[in-house]
Amino acid sequence: MASKVKAAAGSFERLLLPRLNAIDGELKAINTRIDSLEKSQESLKNELKAELRAMDAKVDAVNLKVDQIDKKLDIERRMLVMEAKMKELERKA
Repeated sequence: MASKVKAAAGSFERLLLPRLNAIDGELKAINTRIDSLEKSQESLKNELKAELRAMDAKVDAVNLKVDQIDKKLDIERRMLVMEAKMKELERKA
């Protein structure tokens, strides 16, 4: 009886072993694809961070230019006011 059980177990193992090996291979392939996707995702994330840093630098440069233009306009406005006051003083004199 024990020999029949051992023989049945051996037959069952021979039937299952190829399928188990195939499943093991499929799982390894899936893991490889997942690892590849994770690396790709990390790479894209790093590229996006670099692009955002570059955009921040450009925004800072634009803000600086706007501030410079604002100061220049303020000076021009003051000059116009001063010129008008000088003309008014000249008329009074």
